[in-house]
Amino acid sequence: MAKDYLNVIERALMMGISDKINNDVTGDVYVYGEFPETEDLKFPAIIVQMIGSGFEEQFFGQDVTFGASGTTGTGEVYGVQYLVHIICEKETSLTIGGDVYKQRKLLNWMMLNIANHVADINWTIYEEEELEVLERHLDAWRDIGFLDNLQWYGATAQFSLYFKNFRT
Repeated sequence: MAKDYLNVIERALMMGISDKINNDVTGDVYVYGEFPETEDLKFPAIIVQMIGSGFEEQFFGQDVTFGASGTTGTGEVYGVQYLVHIICEKETSLTIGGDVYKQRKLLNWMMLNIANHVADINWTIYEEEELEVLERHLDAWRDIGFLDNLQWYGATAQFSLYFKNFRT
């Protein structure tokens, strides 16, 4: 039976972003694994939303060697995609390096630093099971802007990750 890699990766992604970004700021940044109910939403919010997964590449004979252990078995390269959303209320502010960031300045800082933190996640810190991440990509931020009727700043990026799905 395959290990629970998708849940391991999702928790690691959320915890990795939360740990690193909250280490950089005075105040709290809230990371969610799904869109929370409106009354539960706290700002600034980062929402990690899985949008797809599936086989990326089959190996000849489905033979896989896993990690440094040299264990062999059956498997393939599996991919998973997420949308990473940032939402900040107009009056949300954080202190970063002694300076107060809010509105578009805060959104820009969060976009760059989330991209940096996703690229720098050490998966071995958060893994609950053996996991071999082969590639990860945070694509360009899009839908960047301000929703006047809600008074929210926001941005979205797609994140793709590929790992060895070792089944036996």
